[in-house]
Amino acid sequence: MSFFRRRAAKPLVALSLSVAVLAGLSTPTFAETKDDIRKKQSKVNKDLKDAKNDVKSSEAKAEAAAKLLKQSEKRLEGAVANLRATRGRLLVAQSEDARIRKELDASEAKLLAGEKRLAKAEKSLDTSTSEVERFTVESVLHGDSGLRAFGDLLKGEDPITFTDRISAQVSVSDAQLARMQVLDASRVLLEVERAELEELRNLVAQQKAKAEEQVAAMASLTSQAEAQQVEVAELVDENSKARKEADAALADDRAVQAAFERERRALETRLQKIIDEELRKADKNPTKPPAVNNGSTFSRPVTGRISSQYGMRRHPILGTYKIHDGTDFAAPCGTPIWAAASGTVVQRYYNSAYGNRIVVNHGVMRGVSAMTTYNHLSRYNVTNGQTVTRGQVIGYVGTTGLSTGCHLHFMVLQNGKHTNPMNWL
Repeated sequence: MSFFRRRAAKPLVALSLSVAVLAGLSTPTFAETKDDIRKKQSKVNKDLKDAKNDVKSSEAKAEAAAKLLKQSEKRLEGAVANLRATRGRLLVAQSEDARIRKELDASEAKLLAGEKRLAKAEKSLDTSTSEVERFTVESVLHGDSGLRAFGDLLKGEDPITFTDRISAQVSVSDAQLARMQVLDASRVLLEVERAELEELRNLVAQQKAKAEEQVAAMASLTSQAEAQQVEVAELVDENSKARKEADAALADDRAVQAAFERERRALETRLQKIIDEELRKADKNPTKPPAVNNGSTFSRPVTGRISSQYGMRRHPILGTYKIHDGTDFAAPCGTPIWAAASGTVVQRYYNSAYGNRIVVNHGVMRGVSAMTTYNHLSRYNVTNGQTVTRGQVIGYVGTTGLSTGCHLHFMVLQNGKHTNPMNWL
């Protein structure tokens, strides 16, 4: 993020400087010449090119920032939807948990009732077992009661008494038999009850575990979804700030470019006024020769054949179809280049496209302001502000800048606009 802030500060400084330059242009400078303005134009053109590159770079950054913001916003939509779905599943899970816990309560109630029944059955079994054990002991100790009653009958006991005792003995036997049967049944039922209770206990344990797992899992999912939403929201906020800063940097760069565009137009206007003034003076003194030239036409600036004419063509390096703003002369690197006419060296500088370049101002020729430029030089033989004469060696053929081989790219500027050099040679 700090990159965008640092990046944004640069155009603001450049903009303030360009505004200051424009303010200076608004003040007339009567001693200003075409050469002065040409030098300013060269600087402004360089600044304008840099500003355009800054705009292009800022546009790419703004586009990338917008793309990132859009992606993060889409992710945020997905995170919100995921959280919403997770919370919905949590509600379902909570409802299921309530159902499971209700069943669990019912199962626990059954388990409690079963445990009570089991305790009662175990107590009943203990009682029955004690009674059977007591009966068995009595039988062993006292013998068979029926045999004793029969013995008493032989000894002269009343038959009615014998009959009563035998009936009582039969009743007791039947009761004991019934108690024994109840005891056996109690044992069977107790085992069944115990098995059912064990199953019920297992069921309750499973239901508890399932309920706990369900709630824990959904709580974890909810926590993850909430964390994801916070993380993506922070990413969106960060990318939103980056987008705003990138847009601000782009706006600043465009403002700088616009300022340099205005500055360039202002310089063109001032240059045109000077050219118009020169032409007006030339019209008033038609017989007076120009101060810095020796003729009305240009001489060939170098020996060599013409390899590319002025006009529309496909650029050999860039591949785009555009105007070729001069005439190319094929010549070996190091071949001397001559001034096409007398004049003053306005500029001697390097340009990324034209390479090493010389611009010569020839004043008014053929009723127009005339200048020549010599491009792609390997080296210079003159300095800025130097007066040169026709045929003087001003530099040497090269292949600097955007060039496919050794040659001279020769241009003629007529009233500041490029024109076909062959019309002047």
